[in-house]
Amino acid sequence: MAKIKNLFFVLLTTAFLSSLVLAGCGGISKEECDALKELENQVSSLRSQIDSKNQEKERLQKEIAGKDAKIKAFQNDAAEVKKRCP
Repeated sequence: MAKIKNLFFVLLTTAFLSSLVLAGCGGISKEECDALKELENQVSSLRSQIDSKNQEKERLQKEIAGKDAKIKAFQNDAAEVKKRCP
């Protein structure tokens, strides 16, 4: 979802700049410049959120892998105990 938002803002920024070029505008107004800066800030914020979420995802995947390994070890121990018990 965040990637879609990021892509949306990048495309929106590109479309905005392209429209300025196609319109033959010699410059941009202060409002347009402020809007562009705001979009750039949003893109930057979304990128940092994506990085943060990816780090959290990697941490959780490692945690899950560790727990899966413990479960497998317990299952192997339980199977070994069942073999030894008559």
